[in-house]
Amino acid sequence: MKPVFAIPGDKALAQKVFLIKEITQPYFSTEFHFHQECQLVYVVESAGRRIIGDNVEYFDSGEMIFVGSGTPHVWHNEQKYFEGTDKLQARSLALYISPDQLLEHLAPFMNITAVKNWLKKAQRGIQFQGRAKAEILALMQNMLHDGELQKTISFMTLLQKMMDTKSYRLLAGSNYVNLYNDKDQSRMNDVFQYIFRHFRRDIPLSEIAAVAGINVHSFCRFFKSRTQKSFTHFVNELRIGYACRLLQEKEISMAELSDKCGYRNITHFNRFFKRLKGKTPRDYKKEIQAEGY
Repeated sequence: MKPVFAIPGDKALAQKVFLIKEITQPYFSTEFHFHQECQLVYVVESAGRRIIGDNVEYFDSGEMIFVGSGTPHVWHNEQKYFEGTDKLQARSLALYISPDQLLEHLAPFMNITAVKNWLKKAQRGIQFQGRAKAEILALMQNMLHDGELQKTISFMTLLQKMMDTKSYRLLAGSNYVNLYNDKDQSRMNDVFQYIFRHFRRDIPLSEIAAVAGINVHSFCRFFKSRTQKSFTHFVNELRIGYACRLLQEKEISMAELSDKCGYRNITHFNRFFKRLKGKTPRDYKKEIQAEGY
């Protein structure tokens, strides 16, 4: 799926520095998209896979991500959210920030270089963690009910905390650049959604190229130019991310884990896992057990 250029929130944001809202849906329904506004998202209740730039990972309730201006992103729920068989909801808090309006309003009162530099860094996507995440969340929750003056004070405090904290992780690669254009929209939407549904089995290049409506050679070139990674690498990242999730959730043998993640050869599974995570699946399991998962 190609990131659609989108206007988030509502048109009122064009006249404001920020806009905060609660979102409750059966599932997260946006396509892979990008917009000029920055976006701070706290996932209250939901689970699935997300893409931020060239970063592909699993997400769960309690995640907090700041997405910078122009960075393609999507939160895509697990299949059970679309089946309607469970009483599941996708709930989040979203704070949209206009970077242009923010800088314009701050410029008369301060040197905005530090803010500009931080907004530039945020184009890689920032995942907040630990105490900083809890403090930022409390401010977001207050902003939902604050009066206008207090809401502005809370927003400035929140911005300061985001800029000052060291408890964060950058998501997209340091060299990531958004190379998508409007012509890619439906093609990349179809491709990503197909991969999400079928990554646990072998997906021949001819099959995924047919989904994109182009030949294999053109697909390989197209996919790598847009995602900045090969199709095989992208699928392996998704599979290993799924393996990490399973290791956190339950006891499972390495043979069963390998099979559930789409690897018919456990040696290949171990090799890709170590290449992407820097450790074997067994060592990863020992680490998360030591951390109390």
